[in-house]
Order: sequence, then C-alpha cells, then structure tokens
Amino acid sequence: MTEKELRKLKRSELLEIMYYLQKELDTVKAENESLKQKLERSEGGITPENLERIISAVKSAAEECFRGQSETGSATEKNGSHEDKNKGEQQKAGKEKNG
Repeated sequence: MTEKELRKLKRSELLEIMYYLQKELDTVKAENESLKQKLERSEGGITPENLERIISAVKSAAEECFRGQSETGSATEKNGSHEDKNKGEQQKAGKEKNG
C-alpha cells in the first residue's frame, strides 16, 4: 500500500491495520522466542566430553575402514600378480609351440 493510499484511509481502518500488524508481530516474537529456546536446548546437548567421544568414535571407524580397504586392496594385488604371472607363462608356452 502506498503512502498516498494510507493517507486516504479513515482512522478506524488505520487502527484495524495497526491491530492486525501488532497481532502478527506478537506471533513472530513468540515464534522467535520458541526457536531461541529450542536452539539453546540443542546446543546444550554437545558437551566437551561428548565431543571427545564422538571424535574418538569417528577416528576408530575411519581406521577400521582404511584397514579393511588396505586388506582388500592387497588381496586384489596378490590375485592380480598371480593372473599376470599366469598370462606370461601362457604367452611363453604359445611362443614355444609356434617357434
């Protein structure tokens, strides 16, 4: 609503607008306060001790994961080297037959 339109409104209409704006403001303030309290409760849940436990658990999980990958990777490398060796032997045998 423009300033010109506001100036043309009657006093009762202006008061009504003010009433609804105040009502809306009160609702927004209440919601804001509720969200602040919710935030404070959630922030209080992580204490330094809890944080240390979380960090420790994450480190342990990461180490297990990397250990598992390195074991799987070394097994693949071993199998791969056997396959390469077998291919080389097959190629030698093929050359001897042809040669």
